[in-house]
Amino acid sequence: MLDRTFKKLSALFFAMAISLLIGGTAVAATAPARAQWLNSQKMLVKLPQGLRVADNMMFQLANSEIGFKDAARTYPLPVLQRQDNYAVVSTASLNRQIIEELIHRPLKVFVTNDKNQLLDSTAIQYAGLLDEIYAYRGNDLGLTNQGSQFQLKLWAPTAYSVRVALFASPTSLQSDVVLVPTYQNGLWTTLIPRQYQNYYYLYEVSVYHPLTDRMETSLVTDPYSLSLAMNGAKSQLVDLESAESKPYGWDNLTKPYLNSFKDITIYELHIRDFSANDESIPFVYRGTYDAFAQSNGNGTQYLKSLAEAGLTHLHLLPFNDIGSVNENRASWESISSSTSNLQDAQGALAQIRARDAFNWGYDPVHFFVPDGSYAMDPHGLSRVRETRTMVQAINNLGLRVVQDVVFNHTYENGLSAFSVFDKIVPLYYYRLTDEGYTYNSSCCADTASENFMMEKLIIDSVVHWAKSYKIDAFRFDLMAFHSRSTMMKVKEALRSLTLQRDGVDGSRIYIYGEGWPFGSFYQKNPQEAMSQLNAYGTGIGFFNDRLRDAVRGGTTSSSEKSDQGFATGLYFDFNNEPANRNTPTDLNLQMGKLRHLGDVIKVGLAGNLRDFTFREHYGNVIYGGNLMYRNSPVATSAEPIETINYVSAHDGYTLWDAVQAKAPFYSYGRTPGTASASERQRMHQLAMAIPMLSQGIPFMESGVELLRSKNGDQDSYDSGDFFNRINWHGTYNYWGEGLPPAWKNYDDWSFWQPRLQDPALKVTPQLIAQTSNYYKALLRLRRSSPLFKMNSLDEIMKGLVFIDNEGTIDPGLIAMVLHDQREAILVLFNSSKNPRVFSHKVLSYNWGYDPAFGPNVDPALAQVKLNRAQSQIQIPGVTTVVLRLNKGSSFKGVN
Repeated sequence: MLDRTFKKLSALFFAMAISLLIGGTAVAATAPARAQWLNSQKMLVKLPQGLRVADNMMFQLANSEIGFKDAARTYPLPVLQRQDNYAVVSTASLNRQIIEELIHRPLKVFVTNDKNQLLDSTAIQYAGLLDEIYAYRGNDLGLTNQGSQFQLKLWAPTAYSVRVALFASPTSLQSDVVLVPTYQNGLWTTLIPRQYQNYYYLYEVSVYHPLTDRMETSLVTDPYSLSLAMNGAKSQLVDLESAESKPYGWDNLTKPYLNSFKDITIYELHIRDFSANDESIPFVYRGTYDAFAQSNGNGTQYLKSLAEAGLTHLHLLPFNDIGSVNENRASWESISSSTSNLQDAQGALAQIRARDAFNWGYDPVHFFVPDGSYAMDPHGLSRVRETRTMVQAINNLGLRVVQDVVFNHTYENGLSAFSVFDKIVPLYYYRLTDEGYTYNSSCCADTASENFMMEKLIIDSVVHWAKSYKIDAFRFDLMAFHSRSTMMKVKEALRSLTLQRDGVDGSRIYIYGEGWPFGSFYQKNPQEAMSQLNAYGTGIGFFNDRLRDAVRGGTTSSSEKSDQGFATGLYFDFNNEPANRNTPTDLNLQMGKLRHLGDVIKVGLAGNLRDFTFREHYGNVIYGGNLMYRNSPVATSAEPIETINYVSAHDGYTLWDAVQAKAPFYSYGRTPGTASASERQRMHQLAMAIPMLSQGIPFMESGVELLRSKNGDQDSYDSGDFFNRINWHGTYNYWGEGLPPAWKNYDDWSFWQPRLQDPALKVTPQLIAQTSNYYKALLRLRRSSPLFKMNSLDEIMKGLVFIDNEGTIDPGLIAMVLHDQREAILVLFNSSKNPRVFSHKVLSYNWGYDPAFGPNVDPALAQVKLNRAQSQIQIPGVTTVVLRLNKGSSFKGVN
C-alpha cells in the first residue's frame, strides 16, 4: 500500500543527499513532551515522576541541539506558580520574532538547580501557543483554483522547511518539478501555473518531532487534498469545476423534496453491501459507487421501492479516504462458497481479511477525498466523478444522501505510513496526555477538536462535502469526542449555505450522530462534551439507545445477547436461557422489569423529550428526563428532531440475529421448547414498528426488513462480503451459513452453533416478503399523517396521549392516541404472545383499519375484534394495531 510506494520514492525523489523518513512504522517515543506552551505569556511544565518543584529550580528555554549551557541562546523562564510536580512559568519576555525563531527548531525546556546541574529536560506541546498566534481563519487552505494558476496553502507553523514536488503521473517515482513555497505567519504558500492541472504533488516537510527528539523530513500528502493517487500515495492538482470531474447533469441536480427535518426517515447502508452480492449488475460495478447508477439492478430497484413508500434518506457508512482497504483491485482476495462445516467460512476469511476489499471505513486518512476502493479507477478525478454519480443516482431515486463522517480519530499518527498530520505539525492535531502521548480512547489516535485548526478542518471538510458533493445530511461518529461548541459551529456553517451562493440549501442539511458518554474529551470535559445529556436544544439528532435496548432487551454487548426485552419475549415467553446476564428468573420480577421498559418506550415514542410528562407504571406523573434507565436519564431532547429512534444499526447484532439469540430455544417449561421462525418474525416485526411509529427520526439498518442475518457476528466491521451480504430478492437471509468470525465471536460459538444448525430457525421467502412489505407499509403509514411527525413539545403534549387498560397499566401493552383537529389515530403494541383484551372509553369512537395498515399487511390483524358498545378491543399476540378514526366521525379527545 502507501508504504511500499513511498519506499520507492525515497530513493529517487530529490537528486541531492537528504535524509527522509518514508513510510515504516511509528518510532517509539523517547522524549515525552511534558511542557505545554499555553499561550504567548506562559507555559506549564510537568516534572517527571519522583521530581518535585523546588525553590532552587530554574527553567530555561533553549535549542536542544545547543543545550542549556549556552547562555547566549538560552531564555530563562521565571516561575509564576509552583504546585507539586507542576510549574507555570512566564514566557512574556519572548517577543513574536523570538518565538518565530524558536519554534522552527528543536526546542526544549531545561530544568536546572542553583548549581547549574541539569535535573530534567522535556520537549514542548505547542497547541495553545499556535492557536493564539498562528490560527488561520481563511477559507483557502489546501488547493484553490485562481484562474491562470493554482494556489497551495499549507498550515505548518513549526516546520523548518517545506518544498513541493510535482509528478506528471500518479505512479511516477521521480518528481518533474520541485517548488519552494513562501512562508508567512505559519502558512506556506505555493503558486503553480495552470499547465500543471491534474499533476500530482507531495510536500517535503522538515520539522522537529518531539517524540523522536530530532528533525524529521517526511514526504507527505496535503491534509486538505481534494483528489488522490491510489492508496493516497500523492495528492492531485484538480479543478473540481472541470467537466471531467462531473457526471452529466450534475450542475442542475434537483434534490428530492423535503419539507422539514421531522419528515426524515433513514436507512443505513454500506456501499459494498449494496451491490457486492448483486448478480443483476455487471461484475465490474459490484461494490462501487457506480453500482447505484445501474438502474435495472436489484438493489437499485429495491431502494426505489422504499423511496416510493416514504423513505427519505440513505445513510452511507464512511466513504472518505480510509487506510484499511488497499485500493489496488488487483491485490484483492476473497473467499468463495460456504461448506457444511460452519467454521470453514470464517477460517478462510481469517486468512485473507487484511487483503480483501471490505471494511466499514471508520479509518480516516484524508477527510476531503472519496475513498478509492469503491471507485472503478482509484487514481485521480475518477473517484470524484464516480462519487458524484452515486449521489446523483441516489437523489434521482428519490432519496437524499447521508454521509457518515469520522473526525474523532485517524487511522494512524506519528510517523507511520498513513499518518498525515503529525508529519506536518507534530502533536498538534491530536489530544495529548500531560506526558505528550496521544490518547487512543476511540480505537486509534484521538484528534483534538478543541484545538482551533483541527476544529477548522472538521468544519471545512463538512462544508466541502456539502458544496462539492451535495451531501444532504451528516452522521457524526462518537460526537462526545468533540465539544457542543464545535458541533454548533458545524451546524451554523452548514446552515449558512444557500442555493444562490453555494449551490446547496444548508437549511435542509440535517446532522445527527452518536452521543455515548465516554472518551478522552468526555473524561476531561464532561460538561462540554457533545454527549446525549449535553445536547439538549442543539437541533442535532442523537441515537436513542434507551429505546433500542428496551425494545430488544440487553445491550449491544455480546454478554447480554440473550437477555429479552419488550418485543422479544420478556415475561410472556421467557427463554430460560443460561446465558442471560440481566434478566431475573422470577416472573414477578420480570413483570416489573417489563413495566419499566414500557415506560422507557413510551418516552421514546414521544420523541424522548426531556420535559414530556406522562404517567409511569407506578401511577405517578413524571417528566421523561426524570425517568432513569441504567442509572442515567432516559429523555434528553428538547424537540423530536433531536432523537433518532432505532432498534439496530451496523454496530452490534442485526435485529434478526438479536431475535434469534433472545427467542426461546429448547427452553425448559415451554411447549414446544423452541419458538418457531414465524413466532420470531412477529417479534422482529413488533420491534420494527416501534421506532417507525414514534415521534422523532426513525432509523433502520439496511436489510432489517429482509430479516438480514450476519450469523451472529457482533461486530462485522472486517468480516468481509460473506458475513455482510444482503439479498435484495428476499429469497433467503443467509442464516446458518457459518459460525461468526472467531476474532470477535469465538467465546460465543457454543451459543450460536446449535442455533445456526437448527433448520427450524431458517426463514422462508414468504416470511421475508411479509416483513419487507410490513416495513414499506410502516413507511407509507408514517408518510400519510402529520400525527407521526409533530414539531414540538407543546404539540406532542397536546396531541399524544398514552391510555391505560381501564385505569391499570398492563405489562407489555402500550396504547397511544395521536390526534389533532383533523384526525385521530390509535396505536396499540401488544408484546404478549397471546391475544389480550384492552378496555377504554376511547374505543367507543368509530375506529377502523388504516388503509395503509390492515390485514393485507399483517394477516394477524384479521383477528382484531373491536366492540364499540363495550369500549373494548381484542389485540392478537405480538402485534401492532393501528386504527384511524373513520371519516365523518368526531373526536372529542381523551379524558
